[in-house]
Amino acid sequence: MGGWYYHPGVFIPRLIDTIIGLIEAVLALRLILQLLGASASSQFVAWVFQLTEGLIGPFAGAFPFLYLGGFTVDLNAILAMIAYAIFGWLLIRVFSFIFAAPVQPRLP
Repeated sequence: MGGWYYHPGVFIPRLIDTIIGLIEAVLALRLILQLLGASASSQFVAWVFQLTEGLIGPFAGAFPFLYLGGFTVDLNAILAMIAYAIFGWLLIRVFSFIFAAPVQPRLP
C-alpha cells in the first residue's frame, strides 16, 4: 500500500512541536536581546518584548532578574522556556498515545 495518508497521530504532534518551537525561539530571542541590553525604545525590541510578555506572564515574579557583570538574565523567561518544553512534550506524548496506530496482524 503506497502513497501518503493523513493520520492525526502524526499531524498533531508535528503541529504541537512546531508551535512550541516558535514559542521557544521567540523567548530565546527575548533572552538574547535582554542579555545584550537592547533598548526597548527600538520598535523591533519593543515588539518582541510585547509579544513575549503574555507568554512569560504566568511565570512573572517567580524569580528576580539576575545581573552578571552588566548583563541581565531574565530567569522567568528561562523558567517559561523549560515549562513550555515540558508541556509540549507531554501534549505530544498524550496525542501519540491517543492516536496510536492500531497494530495490524501480519498475514502469512
